[in-house]
Amino acid sequence: MSAHPFITPAPPGYEPVPARVLTDIATLPCDLYIWRGPRPILYAMRGGDLRKVITRAQRGMSFLVREIDSDLLRGALAASLPRVLANQRMTPVERSKTAYSIAAKVLTPVFTRENPLDHDGLLLTHQTIDAITLHLIDDEEMVWAMVATMQKHVATHTHAINTAVYGIVLARFMQFGSTDAIRDVARGGLLHDIGKNRVPRVVLDKASTLDASEWQVMRTHVKAGHDMIVRALGYPPSYAHIIAEHHERCDGSGYPAGRLESGIALDSQLVGIVDAFDALTSKRPYRMAVSAFDALHIMRVAMRGQFSDEILREFIKLLGGFQAMSAGMDSGDLAGVMRVAG
Repeated sequence: MSAHPFITPAPPGYEPVPARVLTDIATLPCDLYIWRGPRPILYAMRGGDLRKVITRAQRGMSFLVREIDSDLLRGALAASLPRVLANQRMTPVERSKTAYSIAAKVLTPVFTRENPLDHDGLLLTHQTIDAITLHLIDDEEMVWAMVATMQKHVATHTHAINTAVYGIVLARFMQFGSTDAIRDVARGGLLHDIGKNRVPRVVLDKASTLDASEWQVMRTHVKAGHDMIVRALGYPPSYAHIIAEHHERCDGSGYPAGRLESGIALDSQLVGIVDAFDALTSKRPYRMAVSAFDALHIMRVAMRGQFSDEILREFIKLLGGFQAMSAGMDSGDLAGVMRVAG
């Protein structure tokens, strides 16, 4: 009996799980199913040896898990992430791709508006991004593998992971401080847009310019996100200010408070830069993605004064484009800059 390796879409009550994200889990945390014929059938039972299951799975195969078992699987995947990142049997790129897929699987429900952000879900996001943070601090090869394998498409969780990874790498490059300081950059970067769960879809996905009232609604995501984190934990965590400040700009043009550079924490400024960069280089409903070079040029020219010049220069150096960018820094303006990281 063989199973079809690809499952799109999953039947009601189930969700697909690629076999490759399960490779460093020893014991099955829940039953696995395959979709063959009119309904899913049981493939392996909870408590079984998952490595044996993976060994006999077809290349590129996906399994199904029941939606009611999703939290069991997400917990096991988050716990397996340090082992995946340290798995020397895989190349850095393979480890990075697998880690990215695991992070997406664990984090997607957190960024789904139908799911309330609770204490356990928030701690799971911490566990996931902390594992990535520790390995990116210590493993030079993994730094560039993660950057090289980033996904660029319209998905809130994808932008969240990218922003966190860029933040970790830039903070590491700048010798920003202790591991705890970089961890806060990572957590704040991951959760900076969590408040968009509270923004109506009609505003969030609008394919044209927002009017004044819609823009005011969009801006509410900052306070909403901060309040969601505090409510879930029962107290403001050490990274809460990053969520509150990631749209503040050094020239006072940002929101919600219109603070100047001296009133914005450095880690918030750093996250604001990598957030804007990833937003510009990713496709959005209201515009196409731009190249990394054009994104940096927009940030230095069309958005001049909005970002810390020192941090932005360090980011340009990090991306290997400092000399090329310097040659064209003052060559006019770039028109048509749209809602960056709205």
